[in-house]
Amino acid sequence: MRRGTVFLAMALGLLTGACARAQNPGSPKIGGGGGDFVWFEAESPRATNFPARHSFMPANDTEKAVLSGGAWIGAEGPRSLPLFLEYEVTTPSAGSYDFYARKFWKHGPFRWRFDQQPWQFVGKDPALLDDASIRQFVGANWVGAGTVSLTAGKHTLRIELTENNGAAAFDCFVLTKVPFLPRGKSKPGEKLNRTEPGWFAFEPDLDAFQPTSLDLRGLNEKVAGENGFIVRKGESFVHSKTGQPERFWAVNAGGELTRMPPAALRYLARDLAKKGVNLVRIHGALWKDDNFRAIDPEKLAGLQRFVAALKSEGIYSCLSIYFPLWLEIPAGDSLAGYTPGKKPFSLLFFNPEFQAIYRSWWKTLLTAPNPSGEPLGRDPAVALTELCNEDSYLFWTFSYDSIPPPQMALLEKQFGQWLAKKYGSVEAALAAWKQPDAKDKPTEGRAAFLPIWNLGNQRSLRSQDTVAFLAQSQRAFFDSTAQYLKTELGFQASVYGSNWVTGEARFLGPLDKWSNTGLDAMDRHGYFGGKHEGPRASYSLSVGDLYEDKSALKSPDEGLPLFDLKWNGLPSMVSEVNWPMPNRYRADLPILAAAYGALQGSSAIHFFALSGPSWSQQHGKFDLQVPSVLGQSPAAALIFRKGLVKTGPTVIEVNLKQASLFALQGAPVSAPVNLDALRAADLPSGQTKSLDTLPSLDPLAYLVGQVRANISEAGAPSKLGSLAGIDRAKKVARSATGELAWNWGSGRAVIAAPQANGLLGFLADAGTVSLPGMTITSQLDYGAITLVSLDGLPIATSKKLLLQVMSEDKNWGWKTAPGDKGLQRIESLGGAPILVKNLNGTVNLTRPDAASLTVTALDANGYPVAKLGTAKTILLRPDTLYYLIEK
Repeated sequence: MRRGTVFLAMALGLLTGACARAQNPGSPKIGGGGGDFVWFEAESPRATNFPARHSFMPANDTEKAVLSGGAWIGAEGPRSLPLFLEYEVTTPSAGSYDFYARKFWKHGPFRWRFDQQPWQFVGKDPALLDDASIRQFVGANWVGAGTVSLTAGKHTLRIELTENNGAAAFDCFVLTKVPFLPRGKSKPGEKLNRTEPGWFAFEPDLDAFQPTSLDLRGLNEKVAGENGFIVRKGESFVHSKTGQPERFWAVNAGGELTRMPPAALRYLARDLAKKGVNLVRIHGALWKDDNFRAIDPEKLAGLQRFVAALKSEGIYSCLSIYFPLWLEIPAGDSLAGYTPGKKPFSLLFFNPEFQAIYRSWWKTLLTAPNPSGEPLGRDPAVALTELCNEDSYLFWTFSYDSIPPPQMALLEKQFGQWLAKKYGSVEAALAAWKQPDAKDKPTEGRAAFLPIWNLGNQRSLRSQDTVAFLAQSQRAFFDSTAQYLKTELGFQASVYGSNWVTGEARFLGPLDKWSNTGLDAMDRHGYFGGKHEGPRASYSLSVGDLYEDKSALKSPDEGLPLFDLKWNGLPSMVSEVNWPMPNRYRADLPILAAAYGALQGSSAIHFFALSGPSWSQQHGKFDLQVPSVLGQSPAAALIFRKGLVKTGPTVIEVNLKQASLFALQGAPVSAPVNLDALRAADLPSGQTKSLDTLPSLDPLAYLVGQVRANISEAGAPSKLGSLAGIDRAKKVARSATGELAWNWGSGRAVIAAPQANGLLGFLADAGTVSLPGMTITSQLDYGAITLVSLDGLPIATSKKLLLQVMSEDKNWGWKTAPGDKGLQRIESLGGAPILVKNLNGTVNLTRPDAASLTVTALDANGYPVAKLGTAKTILLRPDTLYYLIEK
């Protein structure tokens, strides 16, 4: 522990000094100059054989504005000779320099060297450190290329493409001695300062990580794992040494981020800890690009470095290494039948050869020597492992179209063996079913599978047997794999299965959940937004797309991904959640997630997804590092992790008999809202009603308290508590704790807890809103205003509070127009920087000593920028997100 603490102090000391220098770097240029970095344009080489023109050159001033110098050099298509670029670069002083290139996405793998030093390589899958769109399918991204030692003076840089085909383009390069956090075409310390009327540019300085009240690093352990492995105890994750429960305020990181340069890794880890994050789900494949049977040593080394960087900031890791969409099995492989584009859905659950390959990945990952510390399987900083991302036998991808004939024949044989145990033979099963299928092959011991629609809608005897086999097979895979990780590989922390939905929620959904209940936790994914229509709308933003701005606060009846149905008394979490772009109404997400996650007793909330080491410079589809989301993490993390909102009582407990589920009698989860007759609004608070059956589950129950479902062999009566807090006439739902209220008619939510107050949603229509510790008046059409205690005392007596304010954000230059079907049409994606709608309003603390509390406006990194008077009347500034209120 002492060694880790010393290393942490040294690393932060170096990083802090470097960050401080980087904010005033001078103006070095290719011909020489002072400062800690050298910036030069790619389109001005000393020598090259790149063509003079290429098809992704900027076509207009808007596209030119994305590029440094307004241009870049590129090539496309096949060529007979390797292409090269050569530059003369003058370094101002001797030392070790990190080298970065701004290039066309992942296109154009290359090698580089200075003078006659050894070649260094940038392959096909570098970590993209930012993203700037030029037009559809064309963008510029910074990548870290490596480190080089140089003397002061002139040097020759040579770059050579390593492929003689395909696209490649370079915009500019940086050699730097200081941490470099890419911000599009902006040089270190430079800002674009582009705004629009009514909006301000969000361009925070590089954070020097000086002391500030906004730094939540102290919520984390000195190093992750110092209090033991993360294990399950009842419905909570706890530290194995102390038994102390832990909630995880978490984010997702794609596998490519593990390959960021060391300085970027350190900065990201420190920044996340400052914002209250204590777990990162690392979500990416580790196998070799040309051999999926083996782990790529470079990818593994990057993951080990990433885990170590997080660990040093008290942040745990969750390892997610398999998603069928990542893998393409080559034609002719012994895993027969796969053709280009066909993904191995369900293969992991039944194919022994593939399961052995999969286990070998885990063995290498968890037991390989780790230069950064313990092997990952013995490192308590690894809190969770995920067995399979978004796959299930009971989803639409389980079909004869998706699974190739040789693989389906293997599974049909397994089904036949299962039937033979139950009926004596496949023929006997077919006779009992009285529902033949042309694909049945009883003489070969094979029985065919009905389509998912038939299973969930016909629910015949054949459907029941099919679903029973599939659910039991899936559970057997999860249980045996978890046992392998823990018994044979010695993994001591927590394991969970998958997180997917099914083709039919009422009848198939509970069986998919049952297949996961033998593990340590239950997981789900969830996204919310309005319609978004376009060829690539499911994963990207494109000019011409149609979309709808939609508020979650006005849509709780739809069942939001924040609503946490807790299964079988296990810790419950959501490992991916976001309100994807485009949507004006995103600022409610972090605070709603924190407050209602706390109410429901959720164990972990993972926001999707990080895009680089620092703030995003423009919006993408699933962005996280933007003001409206991660910018609200300080108050939200405190609410969730410190329990500033109370956990509510259980208001619905659905007890399901296992045999009934296998008989496809279904469960009331995700059913339409028709519980009014069963709400028992006159039931005294704290009491429950016992019910033999519960026909459906009110989706608004999650706004009142905890909702549970239990599956057991014996079954039990279900229990219904008071849902009197739901007033459908007034369109209001109040929590049983009395601390939360959600008005879906007006699109507003209120937090009124002793240590947390908040008002979210459509504020201008609300007038003056009185909360226990404050009043709020704002003309913001839509926003979030949150007040939390920083010292553990109630707002009424706290000596240090944080006031946090947010509204809408968008790209500079984002343009839309009315489109078809009442939707908006994207006319321009715009670019950097992200703009935030000017903030406004008046906040009055109502405690008697409010006039003795001083108010300080803080910048985006939490450092003081202005003294504003007292907390009796706080006039919100148009460009300030945070205010420190002190006694």
